[in-house]
Amino acid sequence: MQLESCLGTVTVAEEDVITFPQGILGFEEYKHYTVLEQPDSVFRFLQCIDEPQLAFVVMFPELVDADYSVTLTKEQRALLEIDQPEDGVVYGIVTVPEQVAEMTINLQAPVVINKRKNIGAQVVLVDGKYHTRHNVLAGMQASAYYAQKANA
Repeated sequence: MQLESCLGTVTVAEEDVITFPQGILGFEEYKHYTVLEQPDSVFRFLQCIDEPQLAFVVMFPELVDADYSVTLTKEQRALLEIDQPEDGVVYGIVTVPEQVAEMTINLQAPVVINKRKNIGAQVVLVDGKYHTRHNVLAGMQASAYYAQKANA
């Protein structure tokens, strides 16, 4: 299918459509999305199929917090039909303000996608370990620093 997206006209194959049974928080009425990758970028777009003007900037949380991990509840695993950890891929939704240095990622409510079955959900982690506004640039610099130090 052809879709007018935030990146212009894109072709989305039927097998690339991800169904979010509960939608995204605040956008529960929209159930179908696809992930648009950006060459040479850490950012991707979670593009809504139902409302082409709606897209979320997303990225892998591990780029901001190397120790980031998500533990799904039994109910969340059932909703996503995830049997094995390797079936899941996790993204954090990024907020990009006018001052790009203040860009943040929501690590408390990541988007989890079962990449085998194309089922997604935004889950809320209640362990108190993460919050909704982690600074992206500071986190990426710290992760790079610690990775370099570990490899030295």
